[in-house]
Amino acid sequence: MNTLDMLKVPFLPRDVEWRVCRSGVSKTGAPWIMALAYIDNRAIMDRLDNTVGPQNWRNEYTQAPCGGILCGLSIKIGGEWITKWDGADNTDVEATKGGLSGSMKRAAVQWGVGRYLYGLTENFATVIQGRQQGSHSSKVKGVIENKGYVNWLAPTLPDWAQPSKQRINKEQMQSTLMALLEAIKEPSTSKGSSLAIEVMGELTENEQEFLWNMINSKQKAAIHSLTYREVA
Repeated sequence: MNTLDMLKVPFLPRDVEWRVCRSGVSKTGAPWIMALAYIDNRAIMDRLDNTVGPQNWRNEYTQAPCGGILCGLSIKIGGEWITKWDGADNTDVEATKGGLSGSMKRAAVQWGVGRYLYGLTENFATVIQGRQQGSHSSKVKGVIENKGYVNWLAPTLPDWAQPSKQRINKEQMQSTLMALLEAIKEPSTSKGSSLAIEVMGELTENEQEFLWNMINSKQKAAIHSLTYREVA
C-alpha cells in the first residue's frame, strides 16, 4: 500500500456524518428516518494532511460554466502537481459556502477519499426516545409531539465500510518505522526511494494506518515524496 492508497481507506465511524434523506410516519403512527453517510471537509483535510502532508496538497476554485463552483484538488506526486477537478451547485442555504464545500468533497472523491461511501445505500436509522450521546434530532413531517422533532441514532456501518480490525504486531511496526526513518535520511538517492517503496508496499491497510499515527507530518511528507519519486 502506498500513500495515495491510504486516501481510499475507510474512515472511523466517528468521522462519518449522516444526513436525513427521507422520513415520515408509518400507518401505526411511528416516525421513521432513512439516512445517508457522508464525509465533511474537515475529515477530508485531515486525511490529506495525515497522508501526503499539508505542504503536498492544495485546492483552488473557479466558477463552473453553467453556474455552481468547480474545485481543483492537487497533490504533489514525484515533484509534480497533479490536479483533479469536480464541481457542485450552490446550495439553497449559504449558497457560496455550500458550493465550495460540495465541490471539494467531489474533487476529493476523484482521489478516492470517501469514494467507498457511494457503495452504501440509504438505511433506516434507529428512532429513540430522548437524547443520547451521539444521537441526532430532525424534524419529521406528521409528527406532532416535541414540535415535530425526532431523535435518532445513525445506522451501523457494515464491516467493509470501516477500517480493518486486524491486530497489529507492535514490535514489528517499530522495526518497520526504523527502516522508513533510515530511508528518509537518504532523500536524494534511489536507495532511499527504493527502500521506502519496498517497506510501504509490504504493509497492510491497518499496519500503515497504525504506523502513520506514530510519525509527524514532516516525516509523512518525506515518505510520500520518496515513494513517488520513481513515478516522476
